[in-house]
Amino acid sequence: MRQTIVRRGLELVAVVGIVALGFISLAPQKPTQQTVTLDHGQLKYTGAIANNKFNGQGTLQVQNQGSYTGNFADGRFKGLGEFTAKQGWRLQGDFNNGQLVNNVKLQVGDKTYAQKILEDGTLTNAH
Repeated sequence: MRQTIVRRGLELVAVVGIVALGFISLAPQKPTQQTVTLDHGQLKYTGAIANNKFNGQGTLQVQNQGSYTGNFADGRFKGLGEFTAKQGWRLQGDFNNGQLVNNVKLQVGDKTYAQKILEDGTLTNAH
C-alpha cells in the first residue's frame, strides 16, 4: 500500500514537471542580441533575434549593395527604417510587413525628396 502511494506521488510529480516544461518551451523567446551571417556571406545581420527571426532593432548588411537599419518583426521590416546604398543615397520610411508604407524620404547627395504613399500604392510629392 505504501509503495502505491509513493508511486502515485512520483507519477504526479512527473506529470506536473512535463506540463511545466511544455509551457516553458512554448513561451515566446525574449530577444537576444546576435550577429549572424546568411546566404554564404552575402547578408550579415546584427541585432535582436527571437524565435529564430529578426525581432527588434537591428542592421542588415547586404554585400555590395548597402545596409538597412531599423526595426524588424518576425523577420520583416517593421516601423521606421533606413536603407543606405553603397552609392551613398539613403531611403527612409515607415515599413509594415516588409513593405514601405509611408513617410518616404529619399536623399541623394544634398537633395532630399519627400513622398507620400497613397492608398493605391502610388507615390506623390508631400512637400
